[in-house]
Amino acid sequence: MERRKDFSDLKREVIDNGNCALCGGCVATCRLLDYGLLRMDVAEGGPVKGEGQQYAPAASCFFSQGKPVIRPGQQCPPSCGYCYYQCPRVEAPVLKEGLEEIYEVVSKDETIRGACHNGGALLSLLVSALEDAIVEGCITIADKAGKPEVRVAMSKSSLIEGAGSCYGSAATLTGVADAIVNQGLWTVALVGTPCQIAGYEKMLEVGRGTHNAHNFSSSVRLRISLFCTGAYSYDALVKEYLERKQGIPVREITRLDIRDDGLHVYAGDKELFHAALSEIADYKRAGCKICEDFAGRFSDISVGHIGTPAGKSTVIIHTDFGKEVFERAIEWGYIDAKPIDKAGAELIHRLQQEKREAGLAEKAKRKD
Repeated sequence: MERRKDFSDLKREVIDNGNCALCGGCVATCRLLDYGLLRMDVAEGGPVKGEGQQYAPAASCFFSQGKPVIRPGQQCPPSCGYCYYQCPRVEAPVLKEGLEEIYEVVSKDETIRGACHNGGALLSLLVSALEDAIVEGCITIADKAGKPEVRVAMSKSSLIEGAGSCYGSAATLTGVADAIVNQGLWTVALVGTPCQIAGYEKMLEVGRGTHNAHNFSSSVRLRISLFCTGAYSYDALVKEYLERKQGIPVREITRLDIRDDGLHVYAGDKELFHAALSEIADYKRAGCKICEDFAGRFSDISVGHIGTPAGKSTVIIHTDFGKEVFERAIEWGYIDAKPIDKAGAELIHRLQQEKREAGLAEKAKRKD
């Protein structure tokens, strides 16, 4: 009988090879979840705090922190290995045919627009889902002492409080376990990057009782992905590139923004620096370089601000359920929406194709 692989194999094949997506799925599906056998080590760098926020996402998650680690002196129990078999970087989930309806969206809520730049669509969709009783809580990222933290928000006020926090990215799937096991929620919305949403899809695909120690399939009702060109190393991008090479003191930076035309660095409203995406490609995390998904095709809804004017959000509907949630948000008066123009749609398609080609090329390079 073939040996069932475990965390040692995951570490050797995925983590040590720079292929880890930092989705947190391995932690969430660990058989010894309550014991804390697996955790995310958040030793790497930190985000720039400032005016940016999670709910009107740019085209990147900026700084992903840490890696999965096992408690010192411990080892996986016999015949476990759930972490290995549910990992989307061991074997990717299968993409199913879905919708693609793309809209230009703006929030109709003044409080939300005040807390979020670029339209506030994501926050409005989450608030609508909460108040429409579609979900009981929302798994998001917020700031804690200058570092990204996975949080479970259960009200409009807590969502707004988390807005305007930081550009950090954390292991979002660990929030699934927190929401269900610790918070006792039955239905949640999951907001994450394309790789994190793919990680959850893999958890569903392998299923409980086979390669997944927990059954979260009935609890995550709504999946919303952020547009993402990749996450960057804080030390490499900010300290080495911006501070050392470009001479921009970190203390002066209040906001970073990555769009289709590159990186923009701000001090308040003043733009300090701009660089094309090609100029900062080397500072992207190793695990992000093999990603092929820009818009989050495993989600119900994708949100970003590429392809629409300033002050607006781009929303892509991928599933019938996502369309239902979107239309309910319009019906309840949370958002205004109109179909995106042709140029905006073409830009999104181009970025998706470019990321796919770059991911495939990097995979081929590493294989060789």
